[in-house]
Amino acid sequence: MKKRYAAFLAAAFAAAALSGCGKAKFEPEASSIYVKKDGTVVSADIESFEGENYSEDELKTYVEDAVKLYNSEQGAEASAHAEKGETLPVEVESLKVEDGVASLFLNYETCEDYMEFTGTAGMEEGIADMVKSTVGAMSLEGSFKNADGEDVPLADVQEKEDYHVVEVDGPVTMQIEGKVQFVSSGVTVDSKNTVTTPAGEVSYIVFK
Repeated sequence: MKKRYAAFLAAAFAAAALSGCGKAKFEPEASSIYVKKDGTVVSADIESFEGENYSEDELKTYVEDAVKLYNSEQGAEASAHAEKGETLPVEVESLKVEDGVASLFLNYETCEDYMEFTGTAGMEEGIADMVKSTVGAMSLEGSFKNADGEDVPLADVQEKEDYHVVEVDGPVTMQIEGKVQFVSSGVTVDSKNTVTTPAGEVSYIVFK
């Protein structure tokens, strides 16, 4: 499951999902994931299949089977779609193939589910690890800047114990639910809620 599906996901990420309660839409134009304050993750893959012999039904069957298998392995219901008011480790939000482009939208219950299901956990390329926590519960290290690019003492960041933080090992463009407050050295702040992390480094994104 991981080899073929990881290759499918690795092509590109883009998504559109409301985070609720008047929050901004998640509508990136390039590879990206969306990490929410509650630790859930939204991703979507948009890949060109121009000239390939893929059908929407084939992709839907493959993806849903992979999701069902993963969920059952986690002790959850072997389903690809959660009932209203319920959650699954991984859930298919939508999948369609149109004009030679396949668009897949997935929801993950945790960062760990995202890492394990996509098969990238521990890999040298891409994201090797990702954890969502709070500043008070995570051991931050290194140098930090605020959203305006100004140097900030580590102690000033650490005192914001209730702020949310994502630790990510590897390169990714990430949108967070909220507003970026601080980032570790090497992270590019693309907008008030989107950052790009560098390859080969562990990065921190602090937000509220």
